[in-house]
Amino acid sequence: MNANKFNKLAEKVAELIIKSLHDGLILDIQEQTEEDLLAELATLMTQMDFNLKLEAYSKCEEIKRKIIKIENQLNKLK
Repeated sequence: MNANKFNKLAEKVAELIIKSLHDGLILDIQEQTEEDLLAELATLMTQMDFNLKLEAYSKCEEIKRKIIKIENQLNKLK
């Protein structure tokens, strides 16, 4: 593998890692109330249903990760 291809691959991996970290931090940084979390959960559930009907399974996986994070936050509030 030449240096140019290696650099492009490294950049793509770095982008994916940073995006993943950013998505996780957005929920962690913002202090949200139970009401806010429940509203966001309802929105995500609606998006999940819509994407399941479209058979957009990669989008469903992304939404599922967000749902799990919100459910964990709600459990911490109890």
